[in-house]
Amino acid sequence: MKLVHLLSLLVIAMALAACGGGATSTASSPVEPARAPAMDSAPAAAGGANALEQSAGAPAANQPQAGQPAFDRLVIKTADLALQVESARDAEASVRAIVGRLGGYVVKVETSGSDEDLSARITFRVPAERFDEALSGVQGLAKKVLARTVSGDDVTEEFVDLESRLKNLNATRDRLQSFLDKATTVEDALNVNQSLSEIQGQIEQIRGRQQFLKQSAALSTISVSLSPVPPVAPIVDEDSWQPLAVARGALRGLVS
Repeated sequence: MKLVHLLSLLVIAMALAACGGGATSTASSPVEPARAPAMDSAPAAAGGANALEQSAGAPAANQPQAGQPAFDRLVIKTADLALQVESARDAEASVRAIVGRLGGYVVKVETSGSDEDLSARITFRVPAERFDEALSGVQGLAKKVLARTVSGDDVTEEFVDLESRLKNLNATRDRLQSFLDKATTVEDALNVNQSLSEIQGQIEQIRGRQQFLKQSAALSTISVSLSPVPPVAPIVDEDSWQPLAVARGALRGLVS
């Protein structure tokens, strides 16, 4: 009975610790921001902090408290470009070459139309430290940049919160394991095992979220829409209309 009483107290303490840990935001695909107005020429790549910025350069409010481990900044960087190019097919091949050279990989390619009217959208990921280089290289393929959006989501606070919760859960798991070693009845052992399973499930969930955040910050995502430059209508000189007008007048005279 004493073991059951201790187990009950431990479960209550665990519940209180979980409530105080703060909610963890759910993983979701970033919503594409509104595109910028059209520009006549490709702007220089926007300077940005590396995906893992040193915490020493962060505001004081984001500094870890005394006794807590220091973390590098975790910033998930994304970009969306809309470019006009001479040939979408050739530009797609060039984008693939840039991605391969920078150590990234293509996630998705969508095409529509054919021949001169072919348009394409390619999404790829590159190491965060090559993000600016990738933007500059892709924009260099454009005759005109129609839209450009670059964003960064700082998830450092969430990662630190997850680390604190993981530490508390690990301590709770160790205490439950010690209770299991001291269990003298089957009922006690089953109760402790059930609690251990619940704690282990929470631990794995937090570890998975941490891994997702680290991978998302380490590899930046860029989406590029490629459309062909619209054809230019030929300009007809005023003089070129005169022979045509004379010919039409003569034709009308013959018909009449």
